[in-house]
Amino acid sequence: MKLQNLLLVAVFAIFIIQVQADYDDFEEWEHETPKSCEEAFETNACNDCQKLMWSHFENPGQCATAINLGKKIFQAIKDANDTPKPYDLQYFEKGLVDYCHQGFNCKQNEAEKIYNEIQEVCSNELSVKFDWSEDPRTFTDKTAYAAYGTLLVYYTGIPSREALCLKENNDEFCSIKFIRKFVNWMKEATYADEKAIVSHDHKFVIKGDGTKIPVPKSFQCDPCWRKMVKIFIDYFEHHKLKQSVADNIWGDEHEGLPECGNKRGLPNDGAPSTCKVLIRFFLRISR
Repeated sequence: MKLQNLLLVAVFAIFIIQVQADYDDFEEWEHETPKSCEEAFETNACNDCQKLMWSHFENPGQCATAINLGKKIFQAIKDANDTPKPYDLQYFEKGLVDYCHQGFNCKQNEAEKIYNEIQEVCSNELSVKFDWSEDPRTFTDKTAYAAYGTLLVYYTGIPSREALCLKENNDEFCSIKFIRKFVNWMKEATYADEKAIVSHDHKFVIKGDGTKIPVPKSFQCDPCWRKMVKIFIDYFEHHKLKQSVADNIWGDEHEGLPECGNKRGLPNDGAPSTCKVLIRFFLRISR
């Protein structure tokens, strides 16, 4: 399995959790895990950026929330000795519960040291621009794609842990509740297309034939989504990436976010609209 595919589930963390309907990656994870950097990147000699990414893949550490969650999910599948069914979230849910019940020991200075080193060593790769609305299966610069994934694994590691493991008053995980709702919509919208994936900007579901289906903006007003996103906003305001890298990742994201209120039949929990907070946040970082 190629390194960039292992990182696919990690890119943008909670913003774009990949709901791979057919679990193709499970077979690759089981049987085709690369044994070296050169094998992972299909090259005769890895460059410094590739070597750095490979070292983090081999020893991800506590700060790599998305990778460690992914391992728990795949372990749940392996333990069940089962082949996951399309749109079946039971192994995601089992993996998440197991992950959130284990300890977490990632300090901010540790995470910052890692993601700053990635920005420095992989500066050329992180200058490559991607259209995050497009199908990631069509991206040709796999090293640059993996560099963004590795960076974001560590940059979002601390807030991802908090957001993924956030519970409501009824002791249910917010992330599970939201993803169930999203996957149910996705299954209906794609007619249970087993090759459908979510674009990395979370704006589209892309079917196996390339057809794009816009994700309803009402999902951005889901109470659980709003609570989780607020965790990321607070973190990003205090811990910033290099401006050029941030621009390549977030781009111009302050358009078309819906109002969140009862007048549109959308949930309103009495808190300030996270959609409005997002608009202000992205306007600020884009200046």
